[in-house]
Amino acid sequence: MGRRATDGGSDMAPTAEKPAGPIKRVRRKAANAESASPARAGNSVSVEVLAPSAPPPGRLAGGAIRHADITMFLRQLIMLLEAGTPILKSLRALSERGEKAALRSLVTDIAQYVEMGNTLWQAFERHPRYFDVVFVNLIKASEASGTLVTVLQRVVAYRDRHEMLRKRVRGAMFYPIILLVACFGAILFIARVVVPEFEGMFSKFDVELPAMTRYFMGAAKVAGTFWWVAILAVVAAAAAYKYWYVRNPLRRLAADRAKLLIPIVGPILRKNAIVEMSRTLALLLRSGLSMMATLELVRNAIHNRAVAETLQSMRDSVERGGGLEAPLRAASDIIPPVVADMFVTGEESGRLDAIAEQVADAYEEEVNIAISTIGDALQPILTVFIGVLVILLMLAVFVPLITMIDQLGASGA
Repeated sequence: MGRRATDGGSDMAPTAEKPAGPIKRVRRKAANAESASPARAGNSVSVEVLAPSAPPPGRLAGGAIRHADITMFLRQLIMLLEAGTPILKSLRALSERGEKAALRSLVTDIAQYVEMGNTLWQAFERHPRYFDVVFVNLIKASEASGTLVTVLQRVVAYRDRHEMLRKRVRGAMFYPIILLVACFGAILFIARVVVPEFEGMFSKFDVELPAMTRYFMGAAKVAGTFWWVAILAVVAAAAAYKYWYVRNPLRRLAADRAKLLIPIVGPILRKNAIVEMSRTLALLLRSGLSMMATLELVRNAIHNRAVAETLQSMRDSVERGGGLEAPLRAASDIIPPVVADMFVTGEESGRLDAIAEQVADAYEEEVNIAISTIGDALQPILTVFIGVLVILLMLAVFVPLITMIDQLGASGA
């Protein structure tokens, strides 16, 4: 549930520039809004919502801590607590027996902070690199309601499913990149190896080249000489996107909206965002957090800013005493109408947590199906591209070659 970073930290939700850091307390004045939404009326735990700020510099000694390491730590903590071991004794045991030095250092710090008389959520709060604001709020609510083990079990199940889906989506995004690199390599091979051979042959036998062949060879010569410009442009574009474009809220919002419109890939990203939103919403509501607190936390946790903007509208509507229907209907380009229908039904029936879980399950299955068929979707595009390349090569190179052979045959006769 922690924020995944280049230092190997964990991640609550796929990849991205979301806020993290030492968690500051923010009070939300939403008592009237809470009662206006029946989704969890009378069933929520009153806790002070925590919000993230800037992360502290540095990292724990002993190497990086991966997402899987934090999940394993939580799973082992659950087993000890279920066996009746006190929380402090459990933390001490895990701090002594961990396989990674960095993880042992992390758990040792948590145990020492709890031993000083602080709560478990306050100990986790000290390490936002590994335990994000959503996780900390879940632990805070569970300690207030006496459901720590239950919430930890839900968190571990969430992390396992989320990490598995994140890896599959990332793999699906790499597939088109691999195809583009393969096509670029084929073009570069033709430009630097094939075309020069034919050009030398045509020059040697003084063959008159048609205009198309001259253009093709000129383009191949440029591509063979300045191929590095294309690579430099891609690297520069990626750097500009990461370090300039997405750091501006308006530019990042536009970029995240554009991602959802990319052919083939866009629908997968959109469905994955719905899974992320719905499953996090269900997890928070089932753990006893109020509607206002849940919407605020999901908005901070979600990676796609276009979806986060919709969640902000939902939160504002609830704060004004309204429901979820109006903001969901207004975001029909991001939230499918059927999802809006299910959320509205869940809100009206007081079963929004269960409905959100059903939505997450359904769309996760759709993401898995889309990922498994992405190769079939891209194959026709790749086939057409290679076919056009082969036809151009034949027209530009092999037609003059045939003419040259005919000329040699005629001169020999």
